[in-house]
Amino acid sequence: MDKKPTMSLQCLRKNGRREITRVPTRTLSEARDLAKRVLRIGNGLYTEVDICTDDGTIETIQNPAGPVNPSEVLLVEDNAGDALLIGRALAECPTPVHLRIARDGEQALQILEEPGFTPDLIILDLNIPGISGYGVMAAYPMRKAPVVVFSASQNEADVGRVLSLGAKDFVHKPLDLDDYKTAVAGMVEKWAAHDGADMQALPS
Repeated sequence: MDKKPTMSLQCLRKNGRREITRVPTRTLSEARDLAKRVLRIGNGLYTEVDICTDDGTIETIQNPAGPVNPSEVLLVEDNAGDALLIGRALAECPTPVHLRIARDGEQALQILEEPGFTPDLIILDLNIPGISGYGVMAAYPMRKAPVVVFSASQNEADVGRVLSLGAKDFVHKPLDLDDYKTAVAGMVEKWAAHDGADMQALPS
């Protein structure tokens, strides 16, 4: 029995990086449908997808959508390890994200006061130097952008307190790396993904 050529998708990101994935498809039509689905779900993350066999590229599917403005995310986190993990998770997120990082509460408030800076989401740790996460929430008008607390705290009193201060959600930092990345991506997809109506729904 003849061996069918193995197919793969080479997904080209906007930053020029290629991601190669083997696909369990038998026909070009199935691979074409899968490539179009990747472009659609990617929401602007990929510019094109090459359908390839071991013999080379056989077809390129272009992303018909126009450029997608990245979601603006402010991360308030003093732990370098956590900041690195969150940055990596956001780089792999289907929603394009522009990330700014504040290392303490004072720097966070300074960034939030910059003219023209309007974040789509603020990811906030509670235990940060200087002005605490609670202080940031008390000083920042919650109606301007959703705030999600991302903390290792297991104290249920913290959950109630941050929600009473206007935070949209309290997400516990998982210990498992994959769960950690999923939690970060979930925050962005829920609160910062541009669907044309998110920010309009926020009261002024």
